Amino acid sequence: MSARLLARTPRSLLAAGVVLAAVAAPLTLAPSAGAATPATYADDFNGDGYRDLVMLGGDHTRTNRVTVVYGTSTGPGTRVQTFNQDSAGIPGAAETDDGWGDAATTADLDRDGYADLVVSSPGEDVGEIRDRGGLTVIWGSATGLASSGTVLSSPVQPASPGQGDSFGGDVASGDFDGDGDTDLAAISNSTEGVVLLQGPFTRAGGKQGWASLGGSYGYLSASQLAAGRVTNDAATDLYVFGRDLTAADASYESAFFHRGGAGFTSKAGQLNYADDLGGTFGPAGPQTAIGDFDKDGYGDLAVGRWSETPDKGRGYVVVKYGSSTGPSTSRGAVTFHQDTAGVPGARETEDYFGSSVAAGDVNGDGYADLAIGASGEDLGSVRNAGTVTVLLGRAGGLSGTGAKAYDQNTGGVAGAPETEDRFGGDLKFTDYTRDGRADLVVGTNDQVSTGIPARWGLIHLLNGSSAGTTGTGSRSWSVISLKLSANRLAAPFAH
Repeated sequence: MSARLLARTPRSLLAAGVVLAAVAAPLTLAPSAGAATPATYADDFNGDGYRDLVMLGGDHTRTNRVTVVYGTSTGPGTRVQTFNQDSAGIPGAAETDDGWGDAATTADLDRDGYADLVVSSPGEDVGEIRDRGGLTVIWGSATGLASSGTVLSSPVQPASPGQGDSFGGDVASGDFDGDGDTDLAAISNSTEGVVLLQGPFTRAGGKQGWASLGGSYGYLSASQLAAGRVTNDAATDLYVFGRDLTAADASYESAFFHRGGAGFTSKAGQLNYADDLGGTFGPAGPQTAIGDFDKDGYGDLAVGRWSETPDKGRGYVVVKYGSSTGPSTSRGAVTFHQDTAGVPGARETEDYFGSSVAAGDVNGDGYADLAIGASGEDLGSVRNAGTVTVLLGRAGGLSGTGAKAYDQNTGGVAGAPETEDRFGGDLKFTDYTRDGRADLVVGTNDQVSTGIPARWGLIHLLNGSSAGTTGTGSRSWSVISLKLSANRLAAPFAH
């Protein structure tokens, strides 16, 4: 199951197995000469100062759609918009296997003060070219997202007349080249591996230019992107997950580091992970997060290794600390699992600890904290009820000390543990109420009786507080899903 955070419609919500996105901190880019002030938050589409929630849902058929829930002073509210390729003004048409909404990101691409929504469609056919792919930009305004969009096409020439590069398999946003304008990085199934589209962008589809990240590799096969500030300079850094198919270590899944700035297109570092035989990376959900867990000014990378076949799905999370040059070469990676001292629970087959991860400061102490989903955790006799564990950041980094686990038995959290609820199948940390503490959004497969022939679930929002994540005052929303394993949360640029 996968998903990326959820939105509530007054009539129906769109997703049950949800995936939540990484937290985006305030976006503070210096305006170019003559440019309007860019949006403060990369996911505030109407510029009202409150962050909005994006949910991607569907079953990889023509039913794929994107739902936006607008923020208020108390968090996500009741105003909702839903888009698909049959919506008025949105380019294209809803078709099976287009993959419209397989990935998304948010950023103020035209620097007008309103965040924009970028939606991928890697399976989109263009003319006679199958799977050419593309990105649809839905533009923000004072009234929210406009009922119109612009397509950013793949700049890569097809290797054969009839086959494209599935452009947009994943997409991330940030100022990657360090010039002050927001750029987009998108996966390409060509020798380019990942393509950089350089901003600023125009509503007519214009861009500054493009470049390939494939030059540092023999053949880069990328599956997932994670953007954020790792080196603590003005530019956005990027981790590319996948394999270099021509390298001697091609049997290893790797996180390739690209440092933001003038040399962004060249690989600047590499972290190898033992082959898990289970495909940890890819579209199964957001198993990566970047946060400064030790408050040294450098972004640290957490990777959920939840599906390893030799590990029988017990799962663990690997944390690699950052430095002024990228992933630290002097500090080894640290592993957390349910047998780590202080971490609640115990390692068991198919717990899938690490099936989702999210980073955010839940208690306002300046240290990023890490939420870890274990969607396969059994609670008593209830199979796959699911739990979420929060590790607290501190001087020296994360540890199991003070870690707490949350599930549907936690006081204040709606519902009760039931078979296949998979509480924690998707996670998102975001400060929706602007109190300086990140709120935790948890996706589940929790079924709700509705009397209609549809599958429903619950999305939970647990508040941040000075004492950490709390179920007190938590809220939940019903969500409808056509297929629980096909929903994702849009990931705003984490800066």
